Amino acid sequence: MAKRLMLLAAALCVALAIGAPALAQDNNSPSAQALAFLVTLQNEDGGFSNGFAPESDIAATADAVVAAVAAGEDPNAFLTGEMMNPLTFLGTQVAGGNVAGAGPVAKVLIAVAAVGKDTAAFAGHDLVADLLALQGEDGLFGMGTFDHCLAAIALQDAGAALPDGAIAVLLGQQDAEGGWGFMAGEASDTNTTALCVQALVPAGEASAVESGLAYLRSIQNEDGGWPYQNPSDFGTDSDTNSTALVVQALIAAGEDLEEWSDPQDWLASMQLDNGAFAYQEAFPDANLLATIAVIPALEGAPLNAWMPEAAAE
Repeated sequence: MAKRLMLLAAALCVALAIGAPALAQDNNSPSAQALAFLVTLQNEDGGFSNGFAPESDIAATADAVVAAVAAGEDPNAFLTGEMMNPLTFLGTQVAGGNVAGAGPVAKVLIAVAAVGKDTAAFAGHDLVADLLALQGEDGLFGMGTFDHCLAAIALQDAGAALPDGAIAVLLGQQDAEGGWGFMAGEASDTNTTALCVQALVPAGEASAVESGLAYLRSIQNEDGGWPYQNPSDFGTDSDTNSTALVVQALIAAGEDLEEWSDPQDWLASMQLDNGAFAYQEAFPDANLLATIAVIPALEGAPLNAWMPEAAAE
């Protein structure tokens, strides 16, 4: 959803282990450098902005938690001067009833599952039950395909069975190119397709996954990266957010990245001296959302990396 914007121009400690050790100072990996940059942008409430407004954003903060876990770091270590951390912020938002809609609930659920917290008892909420209650009569979660795939991945990460109709509605929205659009009936895009592939791999939908991968291969750029769409009125240069999501999909599908021109190499080339990542070569400044997105892709962690083994069988 953040990509769409870019294209368009306490009763609450939640049993969190505040006080965990800080980020490893001797780790000079690209991911560690990126996380160190992110911590400099952390808000006093423990959360992170989405880059469009200064206030902490639920989705961006959840994604930052996932990025930290993917890089082997403890998000509890991201402490502000007020001793708040990203999980505390998310717990506050959940308890306050501020996490509404399938997409945000799914993002928080993925983050909580990645950390290993009890998704049935986070800030007084059963996040799986909250998400299941948002499925529409047509089987769809949220406003469109992007939200729906996030919801499916979140449920898989929590070890929950997908409800009736969840896969069928997704298969019904795959277009002739093999991809999926942000909303049903829209032209395919790499971001939504990458999420759908990650949702369908554990569901055993090999044919749909293969078609989705074929669509992604058909619009890969020569530099190894991907644009949001092609054709597109906004240009077709590779961007880090899209490429990172596609890399996660390829890893989830068991693809050999060497056979895909090593897209992780292009992602790594977009890192700046301060540890941040740029969005595109034409926009070389540090980009918060791009930095968050790249970390799991470089670490080889798709969004369903935290699915219980029993659920993956």
